[in-house]
Amino acid sequence: MHAAFLTAVAILGLWGPPRPPAGDIHFQGNDSFPAGQLLAILQNRYYVSLKGDFEVTDADDAAYFLRTFYFSRGFREASVAYTYKSTPPPSVLFVIDEGGRDLIGSVSFEGESEIPVVRLREIFGAAVRQATLLPFGRMRYVASAVEAGRVAVVNALAQHGYLVATADVSEPAAPVGGMVNLRVRIYQGLRYFVRDVVFTGAPVSDTTLRGVLNEYLNEPYQRNQEALMRTRVQDWLRNHGYLEADVQTAAALDRATGNVSVDFKVNAERTYTIGEIRIENSTSRAGTDAPPPALATSPSAILARFAIKPGTPYDASKVDEAARRLWFSGAFAEADVRRVPRADGKVDLVLKLEETRPKRIQFGIGYSEWDGGFGEIHYIDRNFFGTLNRFSIDGTLSQRSYGISSALTNPWLFGTDFEGTVGLSYAHREQPAYRSNEAGGTLTLARNFSSTNLTGYRFQYGYKSVTDAVIFGDDPDDTDPNYTLGSLTFSQTYDTRNNILSPMKGLYLNHEVELASPALLGNVSFLRLAAQFTYYLPLREITTEHPFVPFFIFNHRIGVLLPYGDTTSVPVQERFFLGGPNTVRSYQLDGLGPKDRGGDPLGGLAMILFNLEVQWPVYNNIYVAAFTDAGNLWSDARDIQPTDLQVAAGPGLRLYTPLGAVRIDYGYNVNRQSGDPVGNWQFGFGFTF
Repeated sequence: MHAAFLTAVAILGLWGPPRPPAGDIHFQGNDSFPAGQLLAILQNRYYVSLKGDFEVTDADDAAYFLRTFYFSRGFREASVAYTYKSTPPPSVLFVIDEGGRDLIGSVSFEGESEIPVVRLREIFGAAVRQATLLPFGRMRYVASAVEAGRVAVVNALAQHGYLVATADVSEPAAPVGGMVNLRVRIYQGLRYFVRDVVFTGAPVSDTTLRGVLNEYLNEPYQRNQEALMRTRVQDWLRNHGYLEADVQTAAALDRATGNVSVDFKVNAERTYTIGEIRIENSTSRAGTDAPPPALATSPSAILARFAIKPGTPYDASKVDEAARRLWFSGAFAEADVRRVPRADGKVDLVLKLEETRPKRIQFGIGYSEWDGGFGEIHYIDRNFFGTLNRFSIDGTLSQRSYGISSALTNPWLFGTDFEGTVGLSYAHREQPAYRSNEAGGTLTLARNFSSTNLTGYRFQYGYKSVTDAVIFGDDPDDTDPNYTLGSLTFSQTYDTRNNILSPMKGLYLNHEVELASPALLGNVSFLRLAAQFTYYLPLREITTEHPFVPFFIFNHRIGVLLPYGDTTSVPVQERFFLGGPNTVRSYQLDGLGPKDRGGDPLGGLAMILFNLEVQWPVYNNIYVAAFTDAGNLWSDARDIQPTDLQVAAGPGLRLYTPLGAVRIDYGYNVNRQSGDPVGNWQFGFGFTF
């Protein structure tokens, strides 16, 4: 296997012993690259044929591309000559003068610029790296890449309204040690603004359409911006029933003042209402002219999820959103809508659907400090019996615990924006404070206000039966460890995080109220109040060129449990616990807070937690972190002392992957008391808070 790997790499021309030349081919002066690599590059990258009876034209092409290759590696003065002999077999000698290799040192900017210098440097560098295919390390000096950087700067200025901006790149001094310092001098020129819009033939008032374009008025003008404005007006008309609306635009630029006026010629035709809605399977039978088979999905489920009613006014945006709703269900690989206007003012909608395989099985394995080795299996069906409902089964198994849960979800309950879920679960759980078997179910009603984040609210009824429970602590106030729980929960979430898996910017707010009562089929009574505030503050702008930036995280959680009625002590399994990779990292899992004489955790009825963390990229997606955690638990809400907090501090390491962050932390106990650990290592996956 090792030998096979080396051979494969050598063929790519990246490393390895020189390949034997095809025919009589020789290189002279190639000090930086072996002959085998140059030959492989000519054949595999530039597709130059140097096999068998190659001709002088092939040799000439090869010399040209060799010089191009050297230019792309920073040898900007490289030259390639060749001597060709046609006597059988043909032969060629490439004589290479590499010259010096130059890298880009500093890049400075002069002249007035609307764009900050830091951002200009990012734009220039990103263009150079893209042109040289070198994402890391020193940038090579390649003339075409430097030109790409200059053009990128000019285009960025044009996007800010400076249509006649120019940029000149020069070298203020001779290269030193192969490092070329560049100076970019910028001339912004006149800035253009959209000052006026004129409408001809519009079926509604100019004031209405001006409102549609309000975000463009008195703002910097970009090249061909009238095309975007045209689309905005046309979309507005089509969203208000004008199916065949057509808009033409022309922009007039005053080169003396920078004022731009845009003329709109509108041909709106008539308004339409929704006619017939038909469903077609767009999947064809391979190799036959037979009609496609019937869809497995129920037509009534499709129409219910599409949620467009015949006879209603035509609205292009609602039709597009309905098609996206079908596609996001996961049951269809394609969900398009064909619009067929009729002479009677109605438009028929033909749903062209291609079903996909909605069933999926996923596996996962891992290791955590408490559970040891663990495995997971997830099964999901996004089109359960053709109803467009989701059905899932999740199983977990670790060295301490195991469990299984299932859920049936209707994402479009009764044709509304609410999502309804019925869930069942069973688990054997072993935590530092207890061991028990739990079986139960939930009924959940939720609504998200955005498809891009978790902002919304949730109602949930839950029932749980806890049996075979063993509480490791010896608190005499603990009630029977076996109990039943019936509760109603209401929670609200506000979420502006830029990424759900690896957030670096935004705000996350959540509060939750849970009421447990015998009236809800349980035998314990308590009120749980909990809230979380998390803020992600990037220390520089997150851009396409720089997606990994340093950032701060501030997290705060608070919770209170209030027993009432016949319940004098909330079951241990329902209490708050702190300690571990996501709370106070100087303690093991659930290791902070009240304990019995044997050191077993008892949990608490009140909790306060603060976390402050800074993460700094050291190489692409690898981060170092420094953090401070502070928190505590109390046996009763009346015992809360906000200044009585256990404090942890320490360093960490993060590796960001498409599935989330792999985390390693060491938390040191700052105000360690008798019996407390000096600190702890923590391992985790996903975002910390």
